[in-house]
Amino acid sequence: MIYNLVVTLATLSVACAFAPVTNVRSSSLSMFGDRSEALPFDARPAQLDGSLPGDVGFDPAGFTNRPPKQWLVGGEERSLKWYREAEITHGRIAQMAVIGNIVPAWIHLPGNPDLGIPDDAFAQLNPYKALESVPEGGLWQISLLFFGIELARLKRIIRGDKEPGDLGLGQTGFNPFGFEYSPEEYREKQIQEIKHGRLAMFGAIGILLQAKFSGLGVTEQLGEAFTWLPEREILAGPGVLGDYFPPNL
Repeated sequence: MIYNLVVTLATLSVACAFAPVTNVRSSSLSMFGDRSEALPFDARPAQLDGSLPGDVGFDPAGFTNRPPKQWLVGGEERSLKWYREAEITHGRIAQMAVIGNIVPAWIHLPGNPDLGIPDDAFAQLNPYKALESVPEGGLWQISLLFFGIELARLKRIIRGDKEPGDLGLGQTGFNPFGFEYSPEEYREKQIQEIKHGRLAMFGAIGILLQAKFSGLGVTEQLGEAFTWLPEREILAGPGVLGDYFPPNL
């Protein structure tokens, strides 16, 4: 009798090991409220309700709990537009930075020796050295362009009534390509831009760090990755065992 009871309990314990635990997990998570899609172990920030394109509840630093006040940036009181506009702007700049670190390897502006600008002034592939080789006038042009864009988005978006990222280009303004997205398609394009911008921010940081440590541009680093250094050549000797291994391996 006791033997049969032990066998029965052992069988039940083995069967329970293969029972699904989905309900237990979902019920345990529901005890802690709505969870963040990006960080399931953390609660979804109260201000991130999914209405913004690309919102996955990611705010571990809690910025959205403290939106900027109206007297600081203007526009709506305690609005997240300022934060979202900043994210979109950083993403767009990062995408341009990634392109700007790659394209000069194939095409770049010519110099002008007659004005004291060397032929290779715009050919520097290391972004840090490029700041020194680019003429001072070029840096002023870039700064003034950024100032104009910042002033436009301050008036149009942060203190205006336009959606974050809307600079009046494309479907909402100057539209030379004739974009006519439906509301669903337009939101999908917004999500795509947010994702591309976030990925580009990581990519730009990686490019800048590698350039800082190696002193080389990203295309120079990639080029060396596909070359075989002479000191690593194998099977070049009389056929001894050492020929099969790179020196100092």
